[in-house]
Amino acid sequence: MTNIKFWIKGARLYTLPIGIVPVVMAISIFARYLFSGQILVKPYNIENFVIQSLLCIGVAAFMQISVNYANDYCDGLRGLDNQRSKRELSADGKALCDVSWRLADAGIKPKSVLYAVGISALISCIFGLIVTIKSGVWLFIPLGLVCLIAAWFYAGGSHPYGYCGWGEFSAFLFFGPVAFLGTLCALFYASGFSKDSIALASVSQIAFCVLLSFIPGGFSACLMMINNLRDAESDIRHKKITAMALLGKRKGSVVFSCVVGFLVILQSAYVLLYVFYTRFIGVILNIGNPYKIVCTLNSGLLNKGVFIVSCILLLLITYVFIKKAHLLICAVSNSDYANAFPLCVKLAMLGALTFVLSIFACSLPH
Repeated sequence: MTNIKFWIKGARLYTLPIGIVPVVMAISIFARYLFSGQILVKPYNIENFVIQSLLCIGVAAFMQISVNYANDYCDGLRGLDNQRSKRELSADGKALCDVSWRLADAGIKPKSVLYAVGISALISCIFGLIVTIKSGVWLFIPLGLVCLIAAWFYAGGSHPYGYCGWGEFSAFLFFGPVAFLGTLCALFYASGFSKDSIALASVSQIAFCVLLSFIPGGFSACLMMINNLRDAESDIRHKKITAMALLGKRKGSVVFSCVVGFLVILQSAYVLLYVFYTRFIGVILNIGNPYKIVCTLNSGLLNKGVFIVSCILLLLITYVFIKKAHLLICAVSNSDYANAFPLCVKLAMLGALTFVLSIFACSLPH
């Protein structure tokens, strides 16, 4: 640990939103359900919910850092990052997304980077074990092992699957449905409700919830597509065959634009549905409880006025979201990857913000 600032920079903190966004979205969905007026909520339920939420964020954050260190280590050994210092940087995006730097530039030895991979993964596992114990969902242990294996063999091992065109799908799967739906399950089973009262939601709720998980997964895949489009020629020379390298820049840009367009549709549908149809909540589980609500966001400070303000903000953010999505598509089409990186991260953060704000839609009387 020669200098902590090098390790912080090497952790690529600008990518943390991509890992945390699915967790924040799931937390917001559960909070909305918690205060929707459909179930009995007691103070200890809220306390357990807050603790479990923080633990889930810890799992996601340190897993993302571990993945970043692992990629730095594995790609560095293969010489894939030798030209990184020559990459173009945007004037206003450098602070958020400096893709030109690697730990080797600071004289840090590969073995030290490997230790950093292990330490950050261990911290994530500790948080994950606590999440598992609190929720009682022991399936999280094998699922966590699968996530660790997938994180390492993306770029590690003798035959990394990230070099065979599966990187984008892996990013979508693990930072989308796995993180989003896994967090929802962890919250449902660890917030102090009787496990006997927890049952599957309706088919329409489950289907909508799965579709919502595509939003954070899509942003993660988009970030990787930008990375792979930028490095397509270099990757081919180093026998790293990504999906974007196979498609080529022109077709890859078209696929990227279609994915972003699909995410815009999903995000807009979420906002409109949650603003104008507040009783519908996309969850995969329901808590059966015959009692009336005793703790709700509609009481005290929050009222119908807050609901109206939150709806206006949601619509404004959706407008900004669509505008930035258009700028992102144009940036990738013009091979302006230096600006595309921060735009993609900002879009993911805006998406998460709409989920957080939608909690206040519960304040509308049913």
